[in-house]
Amino acid sequence: MAVPPEFIEDLRQRVPLSDVVGRRVKLIRKGRRHSGLCPFHAEKTPSFSVVDDDGFYHCFGCGVHGDAISFLREMDGLEFMEAVERLAEMAGLAVPRTVPQDPAASRQRKAALDILEETTLFFEDALRRDDGRDATRYLKQRGLDSAIVKTYRIGYSPRMGLRAALKDKGFSDEDMLVAGVIRKSDRDGSLYDYFRDRVMFPIENRQGKVIAFGARALGDAQPKYLNSGEGPTFSKKAVLYGWVQAREGLRRNLPLVVAEGYMDVIAIHHSGAAAAVAPLGTALTPEQIALLWKLHDEPVLCFDGDAAGQRAQTRALERILPLLEPGRSARLAVLPEGKDPDDLIAASGPEGFRKVIDTARSLVDILWEQSQAKFDIRQPEARAQFWQVVRGHVRSIGNNHVRSAYGDEIESRIAAMRNQIRGISSMVAPRRASRPQTGLINRHRAVVALLLAHPSLVSANFEALSMLDSGDQSLERLKKALIDAVIRDPDLDAAAINYHLQGSNSGDVLAAVTGDDMKARLPFDPHQLSNDKAAIHLDELLQLVGGKSGLFSQAGTPKK
Repeated sequence: MAVPPEFIEDLRQRVPLSDVVGRRVKLIRKGRRHSGLCPFHAEKTPSFSVVDDDGFYHCFGCGVHGDAISFLREMDGLEFMEAVERLAEMAGLAVPRTVPQDPAASRQRKAALDILEETTLFFEDALRRDDGRDATRYLKQRGLDSAIVKTYRIGYSPRMGLRAALKDKGFSDEDMLVAGVIRKSDRDGSLYDYFRDRVMFPIENRQGKVIAFGARALGDAQPKYLNSGEGPTFSKKAVLYGWVQAREGLRRNLPLVVAEGYMDVIAIHHSGAAAAVAPLGTALTPEQIALLWKLHDEPVLCFDGDAAGQRAQTRALERILPLLEPGRSARLAVLPEGKDPDDLIAASGPEGFRKVIDTARSLVDILWEQSQAKFDIRQPEARAQFWQVVRGHVRSIGNNHVRSAYGDEIESRIAAMRNQIRGISSMVAPRRASRPQTGLINRHRAVVALLLAHPSLVSANFEALSMLDSGDQSLERLKKALIDAVIRDPDLDAAAINYHLQGSNSGDVLAAVTGDDMKARLPFDPHQLSNDKAAIHLDELLQLVGGKSGLFSQAGTPKK
């Protein structure tokens, strides 16, 4: 709907900006301007300035700048026309409408929103009653206190009673059906409450209005999780759970995390480690990615460390690449296998989860690694196919500038790979890999154990390490992943390296290299060595795997 520009200007003139801002910010007048604490970032000294005569605000701390309409849009997550309508309401004016609206559709949407709000209140009240005891017990077991339950308006849906309560409020069955809170039986046409004996998670739009519900079964009912159906208020592809609460967290300069479910979002929010949102049971859609970028320029997508999480990561990468813009991207974090954010926070606290966020990987790194993992790049044909695939992903990027920048980065990596292969080929003749003896494989494991504890030694020994082949594919994959990680980020320490490799498919061999059996074989504790002593031991081990004597006997056990 178009609005005449003169009406917009009239609104700006009629409603002083300080009145709009003053509803959210305590302002102090200083001459022709007002000042206060910026609502868009955490600060203790006022740096936020409002000038009524010019109709703009500016923060000298974070640089945010705008007028009354942009203030309402940023604070309340409104679209342009929604902000115009809010401002017009404050001015006591009717918005001129150049496009007619369907009165029946408008009435139906308003009725649905009213029903959903009343239903939320009904569920919140039911949680406090006797029949909500099991739901309350479940929430306490998940570590949720009354404050977080109130923040997310969590409730309980009893087996019956909602339809009657809404009838008492004057709502019709037809409007309840449209709102999705009751259903009609296919068997006999009778009406029944849609959500029964479930923990209820209201889904809010960016204005904080309930537009749908997510529900978790308490017993054995299937499906375990259930969402409202599509309707006049709800399209799941265009909504992110936890938007309103995440926006408040971002004003405290928290990172933004995209999790997989309601409880993950709530646990992350409760921990204080990050702000969090989640898609509603689907892979991220283009609409949801656009919503993410309204909140943050570089959200962190956080996936479970299992096979399903890896698939979700791949789908997310494929969805995001075509939509990238200059200054707008994402990072990807992978949790330890078998852990979701709720589990990790319970086990390691906010700091443990914050470490996962801090080590999240860039899209270009994930693109390169996931593409490379599908091919045996020792073979020329497979290497060429890998380059073809990764270049194809780059071509999917819609923005010319981002596509060009990604192309430069990928071509640089391909050139480095070519140079590495040429260097190795000129130094070592082709040989047939054979399965090593037990003693020799332990020496190779000792090399990797030293590198895990002292990753800075990788660069100085890159050529020698590249020439080694233990003959054990699992160990070689671990060594390659270790070398690749250090090449990408030479500043990674031992803890960060270990975290990266825990999220890979090398868990078993990593345990073998760092476990008690290996420690018993080593004449030293790699983590207790200085970097200089570790370098000496590594040099001797590298000679040893060529057959020379040293720290290990020919049987692979430490010399006494």
